[in-house]
Amino acid sequence: MKKLLALVAPFCLVFFGFFTAVAQAQISTKKTVITINAPVKVPGYRVTVLPAGTYVIKVLDSISSRNVVQIFNADETQLLTTVLAIPNYRLVPSEKSEFSFWETPAGEAVALRSWFYPGDPYGFEFAYPKRTATEVASAVRRDVPTVYTESEEAAVLRDARLGATTPEGAEAQLSSDYSAPASEEKKKDKTTNQ
Repeated sequence: MKKLLALVAPFCLVFFGFFTAVAQAQISTKKTVITINAPVKVPGYRVTVLPAGTYVIKVLDSISSRNVVQIFNADETQLLTTVLAIPNYRLVPSEKSEFSFWETPAGEAVALRSWFYPGDPYGFEFAYPKRTATEVASAVRRDVPTVYTESEEAAVLRDARLGATTPEGAEAQLSSDYSAPASEEKKKDKTTNQ
């Protein structure tokens, strides 16, 4: 019996250690499966409008001060966009993933504004390319975070210049204490987390 236990114990440790590593990897990337029921505009150099459906969103780089987020199709076989996000904070974290959206003119897809992972008070506010930031800022009559680059490569995004676009289309500084109000313009979508 002691010999059997001596053989099984190391196997169990390796087996459970493997699943712990996989679970930690999921948490570090904040992988979230989102199902949307209407088209949603997402940032990136090539602004993409996602049709209703299921998508995977996760953080590529959470260690640096720049947050690079990727959006994939449902089975993660196709990268749809890579986006630069700035940190956002709220006092009370939610138990579910929450997304907020910029309102857009009637007939246009709403624009993804921010994402908060369950249990985390720190979220991601998405920066839009200048052209789209101008459209969104004009519609919402507020400054919109803007990334100044013509690339979706993570290495380029990490070093890209950030700012804001005013409702008049002018460039502005992104204030150091910028954060979107947690309750403003929020719409909850049916989401599941993995």
